[in-house]
Amino acid sequence: MIDPNEITGSILCGGAGARFGNRDKPLEHLGGSPLVAHVRQRLLPQVGRIVISCNRNHETYRRWGDTTVKDERPGQGPLAGILACLDVADTEYLFVCPGDAPFLPTTLVERLTGALRRDGADIAIPHDGIRRQHLFMLLRRSLLPALRDYLAAGGLSVHAFVDSVRHVVVDCADEAGGFVNVNSPADLLAANASQRRAQRSR
Repeated sequence: MIDPNEITGSILCGGAGARFGNRDKPLEHLGGSPLVAHVRQRLLPQVGRIVISCNRNHETYRRWGDTTVKDERPGQGPLAGILACLDVADTEYLFVCPGDAPFLPTTLVERLTGALRRDGADIAIPHDGIRRQHLFMLLRRSLLPALRDYLAAGGLSVHAFVDSVRHVVVDCADEAGGFVNVNSPADLLAANASQRRAQRSR
């Protein structure tokens, strides 16, 4: 297995938040705490340090990351955020997840690192039983030049970039609930209700 200290964790918080009145989704509250705080709490034990990719509210996000970075190429989607995180990572591996996924599986990084090592791949991504979850990925920092070239050539698709390199897909259907994204106010209401039910059942 790969030592967690050899992995930089990155949380993508650079979206426009259009469905939340252009507010940053990761700063919306779930159970009294911002979504990004929930993500950080679940990610921190799995990695050596955390970098947050954001294009605004840097001072606010510094509460939950060791470093914050902004996109080199704004408007190019999540891959631009991943590139910014790769640029500052000082470890061989980078784990990526969204800032609006508060139920991030607490064993996901370990599962992906095992598959990456076993298959000799450059990227490992989970499959939730229905689809591949491209924004929960483990990748080698050596992909930095390839990703920069892909973006410079106008590439935007995370799916297409993953397919262009050696990758492995990991069956994580047993953790399907951990890949839930809060994409709208309705999703946030549902996540709060789910959390309350879980707390009552303890």
